[in-house]
Amino acid sequence: MRPSALWILCISSSLLFGIGCTKEDSGESSPTSGPRTPAPVQSLSSFRTSCNTVFQGQEENPISAKSATRGSVTVLGPNLVSLSSKKRTRLVKLHGLDVPFQTDKQTRARTLLSDLAAEGDAYFYPAEPDCSVVLDDGREGMIGALFSASGKSFSETLLKRGLGQPTTDLCRGSLLSSCYRALAEEALPTPTPTPEIPVPQGPSKPAGFILWKPVSDSDGRLAVHSAPYGTTIVVKGEKGRNAGPGNGYGSLARFSRSGCGYGRNVKVELRQSDGSSFQFGDKDFAIIPDGCKRWTISEKGNVAINRK
Repeated sequence: MRPSALWILCISSSLLFGIGCTKEDSGESSPTSGPRTPAPVQSLSSFRTSCNTVFQGQEENPISAKSATRGSVTVLGPNLVSLSSKKRTRLVKLHGLDVPFQTDKQTRARTLLSDLAAEGDAYFYPAEPDCSVVLDDGREGMIGALFSASGKSFSETLLKRGLGQPTTDLCRGSLLSSCYRALAEEALPTPTPTPEIPVPQGPSKPAGFILWKPVSDSDGRLAVHSAPYGTTIVVKGEKGRNAGPGNGYGSLARFSRSGCGYGRNVKVELRQSDGSSFQFGDKDFAIIPDGCKRWTISEKGNVAINRK
């Protein structure tokens, strides 16, 4: 294509007077032009979530970015990060979430949180002004919500990937629990570990009169099966929630902590449907030597390791 007379005149003028020329756009990109510089990301003004965000004891959706504390995030675990702002560094536990009990989910949750943290400074909203929790190692952490630099909720991203473990947390966690559980149920399928108890071949037969499972398949907390129907299990004074029959047993009691949380030499009582205490031999209770391990208890109170 021959250059236009106007273009030739412009080039001549630039040589004489130092003026710049702009070529007419032909609709074709120049083969020698470099890559375009992307436009800078605009600052976010608010965050909207599937569930609400609890901030200073109140539910908000959307929530203003101006209300947040901004800082860089260092991931310390599947539900624990360090947030460093201009004023201080604090530990943060995600509101309404517990740690998944499966090791593979813990690893993948930590990787996902690291990806969110890598986006840049995060936005933190404490659930309540003085809402904190004592961690397993004795340190104190704040409880609240975190959003990534691009506006993704750390908690809801974990839940939607099947890597979050909902719980009714402190600091008005009941406001989130039902919605978080719904998100977890809708999560994309993820690989799960082999079930602790295989599908029985033929009639189901309990492994013992009582089965102590320190980590249940559903929520990672203590589950205690007992042979009779309609019984109540009491562990160290805590009454279990009866969830009905299962795995060949008449009753299943669920508890607030994992088996390890009850320590060693754990007192276990079984109360029958009429309110009377079941007698294990000459005692009305049995003793679990180590709450972290899986045990069976016979009708006479004999305790044995269960390796299934």
